[in-house]
Amino acid sequence: NRSLAKWGIIFPSTILQQQFNRVGRVEHGSVALPGIIRSGSIGGPDTFNVGTMPSAQQQITTGQMHRGHMPPLSLAQQALMGTINSSMQAVQQAQADLGHVDNLPPLGHDLASRVWVQNKVDESKHEIHSQVDAITAGTASVVNLTAGEPTETDYTAVGCAITTISSNLTEMSKGVKLLAALMDDEVGSGHKLMGAARMLAGAVSDLLRSVEPAAAEPRQTVLTAAGSIGQASGDLLRHMGEGETDEKFQDTLMNLAKAVANAAAMLVLKAKNVAQVAEDTILQNRVIAAATQCALSTSQLVACTKVVSPTISSPVCQEQLVEAGKLVDRSVETCVKACRSASDDGELLKQVGAAAGVVSQALSDLLQHVRHYASCGEPIGRYDQATDTIMNVTENIFTSMGDAGEMVRQARVLAQATSDLVNAMRSDAEAEVDVDNSKKLLAAAKLLADATARMVEAAKGAAAYPENEDQQQRLREAAEGLRVATNAAAQNAIKKKLVNRLEVSHRSQHALIFVLFDLDQNTTLLLEFPLQQRCHAVADSIPQLVQGMRSSQAQPEELGAQLVLIMASQSFLQPGSKMVTSAKSAVPTVADQAAAMQLGQCAKNLATCLAELRTATQKAHEACGPLEIDSALKTVQTLKSELQDAKMSVIDGQLKPLPGETLERCAQDLGSTSKAVGSSMAQLLTCAAQGNEHYTGVAARETAQALRTLAQAARGVAASTKEPQAAAAMLDSAQCVMEGSAMLIHEAHQALVHPGDAESQQRLAQVAKAVSHSLNNCVNCLPGQKDVDMALRSIGEASKKLLVDILPPCSKTFQEAQTDLNHTAAELNHSAGEVVHSSRGTSSQLAAASGKFSQDFDEFLDAGIEGTHKEDQIQVIGNLKNISMASSKLLLAAKSLSVDPGAANAKNLLAVGSKMEALARACLCSARLNTKLKTISSLAVCCVSLSQ
Repeated sequence: NRSLAKWGIIFPSTILQQQFNRVGRVEHGSVALPGIIRSGSIGGPDTFNVGTMPSAQQQITTGQMHRGHMPPLSLAQQALMGTINSSMQAVQQAQADLGHVDNLPPLGHDLASRVWVQNKVDESKHEIHSQVDAITAGTASVVNLTAGEPTETDYTAVGCAITTISSNLTEMSKGVKLLAALMDDEVGSGHKLMGAARMLAGAVSDLLRSVEPAAAEPRQTVLTAAGSIGQASGDLLRHMGEGETDEKFQDTLMNLAKAVANAAAMLVLKAKNVAQVAEDTILQNRVIAAATQCALSTSQLVACTKVVSPTISSPVCQEQLVEAGKLVDRSVETCVKACRSASDDGELLKQVGAAAGVVSQALSDLLQHVRHYASCGEPIGRYDQATDTIMNVTENIFTSMGDAGEMVRQARVLAQATSDLVNAMRSDAEAEVDVDNSKKLLAAAKLLADATARMVEAAKGAAAYPENEDQQQRLREAAEGLRVATNAAAQNAIKKKLVNRLEVSHRSQHALIFVLFDLDQNTTLLLEFPLQQRCHAVADSIPQLVQGMRSSQAQPEELGAQLVLIMASQSFLQPGSKMVTSAKSAVPTVADQAAAMQLGQCAKNLATCLAELRTATQKAHEACGPLEIDSALKTVQTLKSELQDAKMSVIDGQLKPLPGETLERCAQDLGSTSKAVGSSMAQLLTCAAQGNEHYTGVAARETAQALRTLAQAARGVAASTKEPQAAAAMLDSAQCVMEGSAMLIHEAHQALVHPGDAESQQRLAQVAKAVSHSLNNCVNCLPGQKDVDMALRSIGEASKKLLVDILPPCSKTFQEAQTDLNHTAAELNHSAGEVVHSSRGTSSQLAAASGKFSQDFDEFLDAGIEGTHKEDQIQVIGNLKNISMASSKLLLAAKSLSVDPGAANAKNLLAVGSKMEALARACLCSARLNTKLKTISSLAVCCVSLSQ
């Protein structure tokens, strides 16, 4: 309204402005200054009327406010807006990327190709599942964090959750495109998967719009958008074949959440009754506000349940649901306190307390249901609790060395646990129908009872002589024996439980790892630290980890599959720990507060997961470790079958390289891995000869891993080779390596069974020698290697000219001989440089360079012989022999360097090439001096230098 300036009259107006989540009364206020009466005009007094003004009229207009009436955004809200805008761009890019699937090159139908496709499918599904877990957990976090007043909201944490959602959505889109391409052979499955992914991206976009601080959307809009994300996530997982299999659990979860909401509604009604009788207006408003907040928190709990229900197997999603439950618990407690403060009516307060108890019980049932799922349901076997106690208490005894009193106290607990286990085993033996199984149970129970008796006697000795270290050591040894007996008695139950813990640990950390990957890619400041390299190292170890988990889940009773998971976990620990260290170091350099907070939280949580994983891996390896040799032998036999299948595909002309495989890359992998195989086999021989079972198993495992890489490289070389004969020869030589390696592992196991057997040791040495020969043959089958071998044979054949006692007479004049020597030395100089250069190039370049070098050497040798006079023959022949030997060394060095450019002696090999170039240059310079004696002398000096 405008004032009438002339009369100084003001028409007041009122604005009712929305406050976010604010509970209170409407306040009236004038938006204009009061009127000011000034002196009249110079022309004299003005006429004016005296009367009464009409009463004020209040008009209410509803609708969207103009942004100019909104309160200014705080710095934290502005930062959140920036995060939302950047995340929105990432979501839009993901939606655009999901318009088409990836294009894959044609794949073969051999066993290795089928295994590659299956592994890629498993890896993609696992990664997508982890990313969807992170998206739903981040959505639930946004719901929980935005539940309170704007002034109390942690906008940095909200931005962190939004960054988690958008970054995982970006990575998920890449995985979905690849998985859709791999699933194309199923009718329409790839298109359905892409459609579900686009729906999820659209739901995320709606959520981001609803939580914008400047948008002021109603709370229900946020909850609806969050529920859409949960629905879209479930659809995506179902199309992918990774949906939660326990539908009954899902239904029960939602029913329990609704039960909490119904109980809360009853509490709100009881609180309303209290508010009606409250005499103090302030206390009455406090009850109403607390009851309203209680209703909101339960609606948020239901929304969070809808969001995380499709991914409830994820620990991070379970944590968010528990957090939503804590908000409900606090709101119920606040409501009860407000009611007690507002009224003294015992009956009404009793009703409020009873209603609050119903809410608490319903909430407890919901959280207990989630915890039951997290612990994977029923315990494994009847011996689960007793074996857990035995394992934990024996660890305590080991760490309590030096404290006799504590060791004895732990021994009492241990004795009770073993007694329970023995009684359970005897009870099972009596109820067992199979006589053999009954005898096995009784034998295991007797073994455990005897070990318990020895431990009790050792504990008595330690109690009687607490200062005697020998008594403490006897108790420790007795506890170790009891631990071994427990492993033997309840082996299957222990292995299943420990492997299950491994799987839970991996599920906890995978979502965190992908967040770190995305932060590393999108935060340029992190490039100053080695985080990028650490992420690549972890990424390289994840496929093996995923395969181990899939194998263990598909074959829960197969101990070999469990061992694969254990070995993959051990290999993952070191790069994972290094990545955590680098991430913690990078946190202070990140300017974006949300990204820095996210990075710090991920690093902290991942460190906790790795600590749990390390403990679980150690215990699982202790239970399953003796099977390492058998598992390694099975792996090698499987590799042999894959190579045989690949050879059949070569014969049919159907062998294709896998995506990312090239001839040069596979050749280098094969060359470098051949040395790793040789090294691990040497360790295997040493450990087997010493009779050390543990380290022999470790060496067998490392040998099998190196052979897997060797087999993959050999197949890649064969698939990339255009000549079928060369491809078949490569696969045949790799098969010979696998056959010899299988025999070597078998003989190593026999050497452990019969330690000190001279005949067994001799067979082991013979097999190792045969495997070494097979490895050399395999490397020699690489493209370019045969050409180098031909060049070496050519040099050897040409050098036979120097074996004669008397050289043929010179048919050219001295000037002609010098001219020829000048020309051939220059050519040899150039060819030596080409050999050195091609050793780091392609196989075809090395083949051409080595052939040219051998041809130039032959011409150089002829020129040297032609220019030699009778009186100088002895010295010249000796020098030319040295040149021949140096030429062979150069080709051998180039051959070795071409298959392993990263070898530790690579610089030394190049130095050999440099000396060869120096030799050729010296020959050229000496020829230009036109002095035969000086030429011979220069050649001699260079040959001496090269031979050193």
